[in-house]
Amino acid sequence: MNYTINIDEIHIEGNKFRFVVTGVFDIISSLAKPKVIMHFSNGIEDRRIPLVFATLNRNEDEGVIEITSNYVYLLDRLFWKSKNCGNDIVMYFNLLYGEYYEEKIEVNMNPALFEQDELCYICRPEGNAITFIHQPDFAKKLAQYERRYSNKVKMAVGTVYSWIVFVFSLLLLPWLVIDGLMATFGFIKYAGSVDKADASSFRKFLGHINTRLSSLSRHKISVRRASTFYRKCKCGYIRFAFNRTKKKCEVVSNRIFFISLRRTDLSGNFAFVYEKIKDDPNLEIEMYLDPKDISDMSRKEMDRFAYFCATSKVVVLDEFTPYIHYFDIRPETKVVQLWHACGAFKTFGFTRLGKPKGSPQKTRNHRNYDYVTVSTKNVKICHSEGFGIPTDNVVPTGIPRTDVFFDEAYKAKMQKCLYEQYPQLKDKKVILFAPTFRGHVRETAYYPMEKFRVDEFMDAVGDEYFLIIKHHPFVTERQPIPQGYQDRVLDLSDQTELNDLLFITDIIITDYSSLVFEASLLNIPMLFYTFDLRNYINTRDFYFDFETFVPGHFFYTQKMLQKAIVEKDFAEEKVPAFAKRFFDDFDGRSTERVVDLLYKALSE
Repeated sequence: MNYTINIDEIHIEGNKFRFVVTGVFDIISSLAKPKVIMHFSNGIEDRRIPLVFATLNRNEDEGVIEITSNYVYLLDRLFWKSKNCGNDIVMYFNLLYGEYYEEKIEVNMNPALFEQDELCYICRPEGNAITFIHQPDFAKKLAQYERRYSNKVKMAVGTVYSWIVFVFSLLLLPWLVIDGLMATFGFIKYAGSVDKADASSFRKFLGHINTRLSSLSRHKISVRRASTFYRKCKCGYIRFAFNRTKKKCEVVSNRIFFISLRRTDLSGNFAFVYEKIKDDPNLEIEMYLDPKDISDMSRKEMDRFAYFCATSKVVVLDEFTPYIHYFDIRPETKVVQLWHACGAFKTFGFTRLGKPKGSPQKTRNHRNYDYVTVSTKNVKICHSEGFGIPTDNVVPTGIPRTDVFFDEAYKAKMQKCLYEQYPQLKDKKVILFAPTFRGHVRETAYYPMEKFRVDEFMDAVGDEYFLIIKHHPFVTERQPIPQGYQDRVLDLSDQTELNDLLFITDIIITDYSSLVFEASLLNIPMLFYTFDLRNYINTRDFYFDFETFVPGHFFYTQKMLQKAIVEKDFAEEKVPAFAKRFFDDFDGRSTERVVDLLYKALSE
């Protein structure tokens, strides 16, 4: 592996530091990009953070990739539970590039510029490591904190003052309404930039009043602002309810609290774990299964949620749960994240630092997990980085819901059930089309339906195949099925558990869905229809090189995809190796290992 990495400048100011890093890497594939990871340790916890590239240029003529980085990192936000321990911090670089991974890589650290103010830390390069030495000079630290918090005080005072002015400005509303009516009837000009030809008179009227109001107090009246304020009040209340319970109530040593914002019923990983522990008379099990936003929660629901978070010995999650991060969880309470996805595919959380929808350095999100369950030790570093937690907090127990893939009785039962429900599937080769969504969040999720034309696809592959369409739950639009194809095509996006469909599937067509992990356990051939691959890599990216990662061929056009099916070119030999890479165990006992982890957490 040929590469050169130079640290040209080091800057440290109080708790902030940045490097000016340049690097050159040989191009190893047309899609792979180098990923440099900064690995920190304070002797108690470790933390992995990607080096955020300011630029990345692919020089095809020279056969190299050139990178530069100049990003500001926060030393006091690296660690969670030991953030105030005062220990020195050692940092070295790791490199992940395609299939190549190396820790403590060689870095040329001869900075042309070395600046530090020696308030909280001083920086000392030693070999391939950099040590941030914690300064014991409390006078200097005090000066730094005074500077930081004086700015916060100024901001707080300014905010309070602006709201006071806003309240008094509301007394002028009668005059503002009259002023707005005069603008509406043309006696005066509209204020600011609200005079838009495509806006209704009423919107112009409200815009004029808001412009006048904001010129007095920096605040406006709007539905969005009111909704945001209402939500902040709800967040404040649930945090208050939690802190009130902490003062009044002790932790119940045998209480387990399951929280899911994904589902309203007991399903997925929770169902498998619950079945194993429900008959234990020594356990008290409570649940909150509700996908509603905090804005829609009643006071009773918020009180119950806060109460059990404050008094449970173990809190169990199955996905990102924002409400839990509003709380300062007690040290004796253990938070266990039964992350719903197998393996590691698309980047998430702190791995997306500096990118859209990436977790910012100051966020509390994910940081309080005591344990995260994953399918293999090979993805520990990915989840450690993405969640911003120590590597040891990631435990390769396996994923409980995958146990069904090793249960022949369950497999036979589901096949019988599905064939009875959809008899047209019998004696057909079933193709499951299950792409993921585009967009960053649920509210903006979509799939470009025009990219997959059902009539053209079915005409090309022939009568021996039956097509099942299963879009991601976030995608609300449905795939158009032309007249004359309903007897060979089913859209089951609104029903049926995706994993159960795998028991009757012969071929899978997907793109960037984590379905590939479950499918590999059943050795199902997979084809990847990735018409927007380069754009997806640039905007979302993956933990591994897509070219060598996926267990099958990938295609940029529908015609190429259809041709592979007709010619039965599935690259099936890649699937078993893929499964071995992303699963440590093939015994159907993942649930037992997760239950053992919960009992361990109860005893701590």
